[in-house]
Amino acid sequence: MGFNNSNILVMIPAEELENLKKSQRELAEKMEKLSENLNKQNLAIPKDYISAREFRKAVDIGQWKFDQLVSSNLIKTIKKKRKIYVLSSEVQRYFKDPSIQ
Repeated sequence: MGFNNSNILVMIPAEELENLKKSQRELAEKMEKLSENLNKQNLAIPKDYISAREFRKAVDIGQWKFDQLVSSNLIKTIKKKRKIYVLSSEVQRYFKDPSIQ
């Protein structure tokens, strides 16, 4: 049942069309409110932690080196469920502290 390259005309009662338009406006308003709330939350929460992947990318190391640093307690990490997070300040400390490299 392909409708490609064809014009389709659908007739619906005016009342149903108005209800459809009203529902779309309500959805658009709710989505706008959600978007505003998310933006407010992102601005209010400082990004103190970054993911392990972001840390490895920032300091240009691989997974093996990262695992060594973690097992040697040379960088501070937090494990939440299955994810590992690193204090964002650890990036600067990685470059400043000669004992880490």
